[in-house]
Amino acid sequence: MMAQTNDWKDSRVTYDESTGSYRVDRDSSELLSTNVVLSIAAIEGVRPTQLPPLAQTIDPDALETVFGRSDDALLSFSYAGYRVTLDALGSIEVVPIGDTQPLQ
Repeated sequence: MMAQTNDWKDSRVTYDESTGSYRVDRDSSELLSTNVVLSIAAIEGVRPTQLPPLAQTIDPDALETVFGRSDDALLSFSYAGYRVTLDALGSIEVVPIGDTQPLQ
């Protein structure tokens, strides 16, 4: 799974130094919730299983439903020390939250 995380980061995650944010090129063959977890794991350099369950923050099924039915959805939530923003066009932005220490 670590190889998948590294591949994900290399091919899908870019860092914008000017804003301190990460942009994720969403993989539409994966669930949106999977995109979020793999992206944070890649940024942190950890296995996805080392992150808290996404369901403790947001209902993954509801996430899929909202973005599957709306062409103008926009949602931000906190997960694993990051502010995650999703939009209906498939954009994922990940920004570290303030003084939160990265996962080790």
